[in-house]
Amino acid sequence: MLPKQYNPDAFLDIGYPTGSSFFEKFLSSPEFTVDFLKSFNVSKRSDLKTKEGYAINLVGAILNNELSANELIIKYVQKPRTWLSLMQGTYSETPQLKNPKDLLMSFGEVGWYGPIKDTQNSRVYYIYTQSIAHYIPKEEYIDGKGKRKTYDIAHIRWPIIAEVSDKYVAVSWDGFSHVREDKPNSKNQFHFWLNISEVFKELQILLVGKWEHPELHILLLHKLWDKFLDKPQYEWSHKRVRAESSGIALNAHSSGDTEIEVGDKGLKGLSRKLAEAALDSLKYSFPHDPAKLTLVETAILHTLIREWGTKSYEFSLKKTIDNSSFDADITSLEVEPLKKINIETLFRVHCYFGLDLSSQSQDSLQHLKCYQECGSSVGVLKFLLAELCLE
Repeated sequence: MLPKQYNPDAFLDIGYPTGSSFFEKFLSSPEFTVDFLKSFNVSKRSDLKTKEGYAINLVGAILNNELSANELIIKYVQKPRTWLSLMQGTYSETPQLKNPKDLLMSFGEVGWYGPIKDTQNSRVYYIYTQSIAHYIPKEEYIDGKGKRKTYDIAHIRWPIIAEVSDKYVAVSWDGFSHVREDKPNSKNQFHFWLNISEVFKELQILLVGKWEHPELHILLLHKLWDKFLDKPQYEWSHKRVRAESSGIALNAHSSGDTEIEVGDKGLKGLSRKLAEAALDSLKYSFPHDPAKLTLVETAILHTLIREWGTKSYEFSLKKTIDNSSFDADITSLEVEPLKKINIETLFRVHCYFGLDLSSQSQDSLQHLKCYQECGSSVGVLKFLLAELCLE
């Protein structure tokens, strides 16, 4: 087992033999959760109530034809992930590429696998895998230049899932940190944004697709804003904004992950303070007129988030659901409501709008970081498809 500081948050192949041993190591990796492995109703082959134990059970079930490998693969490609990028359009070819079952028993080759078809819907899925070097310090030796380290090189298998329909293609993946040759003493974020654009290009050629990114900055900062912001049953929380205009870079975020729309917290609180300062400078009496204060505050918030060259924006959208029931006393005919309020997170993302195509940073790619509270990439995609009328 690797020391924790060298263990990446991804599936790392350190030379596992092909077959059931590789399969068990793959299922025991960070790509899977215990809940995912337990979700299959298979016979018990291990008494270990750990990820490794559930992996043994699942591998045994597939090798003994108790469960088909295709069932596992379909559930694998459909599981939620952290990152998502979406294009809309059509495609005309469904090529037969490498067999995705090969990825269960061996590291496989770099490239495309699929198609994977789910009989429950018309969508098809493809898996693209890359091999990423991961350097593990081995030992030190002394030469004329002093102490030097040697390294073992293992490989991370990084999968990217493409979900293809007749109206869109959605690509999802998980990020990870790894130890690079040029930075061997720490884990570093893998720069996935430099790869995803090429993945789209390859997929477009293979499937003869005609796709383009939707204008997410228009959808999120204007259409959804106007549709949901300040509506009584919805709760829109501004989490973070990164922007640049007139030679000034803005990177503002709300501390913590608590409700920030009330009082003097978060971006809304900042806008309120700036609005009060603006009214003070114009000699308006204190306390300020609420209507004027709200008007100036809203204008400032719009400028910071919508009009200052926004590069990325994080927010959450919640809906209040009133499940009140009524308890009636038949004799008195009095009806009393039993209050039960639920709050559902409809949408929570950090969206990189991809408007800086010349950059080598994340700002060069339109993509979204998706949060578990709204179903990660699966929930975010469902919400976006509905708002873009692509369902």
